Amino acid sequence: MDYIKQLCKIKKSLSTLDNTPCNTIEEAKLCLTKYDKLKDDIIKVIASVSNDSMLSNQDKEEVYVNGIRVLTNYIGNADDVQKYGKALENILGDTKMMKAQLDFFYNSLDIGRWL
Repeated sequence: MDYIKQLCKIKKSLSTLDNTPCNTIEEAKLCLTKYDKLKDDIIKVIASVSNDSMLSNQDKEEVYVNGIRVLTNYIGNADDVQKYGKALENILGDTKMMKAQLDFFYNSLDIGRWL
């Protein structure tokens, strides 16, 4: 399974949502639901990679970095940080490589705009 292609497809869908006008509260809620589903899909890809014994650590790391990059571009609030940070912690476990990916996640967050 080509995980990078899956992430590219998710990124394209997120970009399309960025350019989708939401003129009503209902449309805005629907867009937010779609954003959340796509972010959840990124987590699913990362989980699949984590469980794929056929991939080298280098290939896994490439997918993790790409997935986390896309994910952090669409983190919108503290609840997202908590939800997706916890999801990554559960998936990635307690190895040295995984800790590096979690650090990358938290360091990639652009939460300065919230201040």
